[in-house]
Amino acid sequence: MKKRLSILTALLCFFSLAMQAQDNENSGRIFKKFKVDVSFGYAVPEKTQGAGRNAGALFAIEPKYAVMDQLSLGLRLEGAVMVNVDNTGQTGSGQVNASYLATGDYYFTNTRLRPFLGAGLGMYTYANVNSNSNISSVNDIPLTSNFGFMARGGFEFGHLRVGVEYNFVQDKSGYLGLKLGVLIGGGRK
Repeated sequence: MKKRLSILTALLCFFSLAMQAQDNENSGRIFKKFKVDVSFGYAVPEKTQGAGRNAGALFAIEPKYAVMDQLSLGLRLEGAVMVNVDNTGQTGSGQVNASYLATGDYYFTNTRLRPFLGAGLGMYTYANVNSNSNISSVNDIPLTSNFGFMARGGFEFGHLRVGVEYNFVQDKSGYLGLKLGVLIGGGRK
C-alpha cells in the first residue's frame, strides 16, 4: 500500500511540474475567494483481516477560502464506511470514520486545469467492528478519537475536482480515498 502511495505521489508531482512549466504566468486570471467542495468516493481501509474483499464509500464537504489564487485553506468534514469480507464470505469487519480537518491546497497553475497538492490536520473519530463482536445496540459500539493527518493530490478542471487522499490515523485505522467532486463557487471573477 505504501509503495503504491509513493508511486502515485511521484506521478502527481511530475504531472504538476509539467503543467507548471506550460502555465502562462501573465494569464491575468483572478479567482473568487470562497468555494465549497462536495465529493463522493471510494475508500480502502488500511487495516484488513487476512485475504478478502475491501469496499467502502465516503462523502466529504469542504468549504475553502483562497488566501491567494494558488493557495486555499479550508475545513474538511468527511465520513467513510468500509468493510472487509474474507474469501469465504463467513467473517468480516467494518470500519466507520468521521474526520474534521483543517486543510490547505497549493495549486500549481492558474489555468483551467489546476493540479494541486494538499494536506490536512485534525481529529478522526472511528469505530472498528468485526463479525465476532457482541453488539446488541448502537451504544455498544466502541468509538475512538485520535489526532491524524491527511496528504492528497489531484486536479481541478473548471468546477470538477478529482483527487486521491491518504488519511494517516493511529491504530492502523487509516484509509485511502479516491474522490470525484464538484466545486460550488470559486472560478473566475
